[in-house]
Parts: sequence; C-alpha cells; structure tokens
Amino acid sequence: MPNILIVDSCKPSLVMTSEIFKDRVSGTTIFIAQSGREALEFLEKEKPDMCVVDFDLPDSDGITLIGLMRKVYSGPILLTAYPDPTVKKAVEQNLFTQNDAGAYVRKPIKFADLSEKIEEFLLEKRRIGKRFDLGDEMDTMIIGKGAGRGKRAPKVTGQIVNVSLGGVCVEVEELIKLSKDEEMTVLMSLPSAAEIKARAKSTGGAKKPSKQAETKIKCKVAWIDKKNLQVGLMFNRLTDVQKKGVEALLRANF
Repeated sequence: MPNILIVDSCKPSLVMTSEIFKDRVSGTTIFIAQSGREALEFLEKEKPDMCVVDFDLPDSDGITLIGLMRKVYSGPILLTAYPDPTVKKAVEQNLFTQNDAGAYVRKPIKFADLSEKIEEFLLEKRRIGKRFDLGDEMDTMIIGKGAGRGKRAPKVTGQIVNVSLGGVCVEVEELIKLSKDEEMTVLMSLPSAAEIKARAKSTGGAKKPSKQAETKIKCKVAWIDKKNLQVGLMFNRLTDVQKKGVEALLRANF
C-alpha cells in the first residue's frame, strides 16, 4: 500500500487531500509535513511513493522546495496552488521538465482533479519524471541560429541529464553565448515509431527499445547554470511522433 507525504500548512487542505488519497487508494498511509524543513527532514529517512507539496509554505515556496527535494527524491511530486499568474509563471519557468509537478493541482482541491493525477502518476505510473541516470546514452548537440548570411550557427555538444515532455536539461562541454528565451534546436535520439509499436505488442516489456537517427526539436533557453555548465531548454512544440518517442524513452527507463 502506498505511503504519501503531504506538505501543507493549511489544515483544511491537509484533511481534504488526505481523504481523497484514502478514498482513491485503499490502505494509503499519510505522512504530514507543515513546512519545507519538515519535508526535507522526512525525506532524509523515508522515501514515500508520492509527495504533494503546496506552493504557499511558511518557510519556502513550493517551487523552491521541490528543487531541493529533487536532490534526494526521484518519485512523483504534485504541486498544489491557488490559480495565480505568478504561480503559473513559476511553474512554467522552473518545473517544465517535471510533468507531474508541472501539471499542478489547483486549489481549492477537488476530488476529480486530484484523483486524475493519482491515477496517472501513482497507479498507472505514467509519470514523465523518471528522468535521471541517463548518462552517456543521451549525447546531444544544441544548435543556435546563425547571426546572418555566411555566419555559422553556434553549436555545442553535451549530454542530456534530465528530460520530459516539457524539455531537457543539458550538461554542456563548454558554454557558448546564450541568452534566456533564445530560440535553439536540440538533437535527440528517440525510439522509432516501429520500435514503439513493436514494444506495445511485446509481452516482455523490460527490453529497452533501440533508438532511431537523431531528430531535431525546436526549443528555447529557459535558464543557464554557468557554474555547473548546464542549460535548461523548453520544447516549443513536439510533433506526435516526437511526443510518443519521448514517452517511450522515459518508460524504458522505469
């Protein structure tokens, strides 16, 4: 039976969230943290099956806390928040590579909304979030736009260390001149449509699909970490084939 950590300082929200989990999944055990500090202390000792983090906490915002939690916890995290332009912007800029927290649950929490996320990320394990330990299997290249006629487009090679339907985090070999929101292209090797179809029919689903030739995905620079030589790239739009390829790649890493 699943263990769930709920991080929220609002008692009515804690009660509502707890009851929905218990109604949705029989035998659920609920753990509660009312601050970011309590949540991090809990994760030092325990690894729950899912975490639910509120945006408005007494000692942190949910976005910052999720970033800290990701250093020690790779399971699904749902963010809860009241609809607000600031929250929407924070989610889009910081959680775009996290399909679970990026698709946050709006407050006041409704049974149908939270139940849908429980079904998707906890029960069906369709989480686009097990994006870690991809290693050197995910070599890539980031290509910028040329400055004009006769000017070569800037290029840099690296490795994808974090990927979802929202975008990728790339660890580059060297920093080229980049600016936030700059349009780029990232190369990714994805399972082919034939491999995806064959895998769906196969009963031995543990085998990783082979990968096709690199595909070019349009994106823009979301953030730059010069200290760690990392760049966050948000996808502009995935084609249906690319989306299925990314989903198949991620499920292969479960």
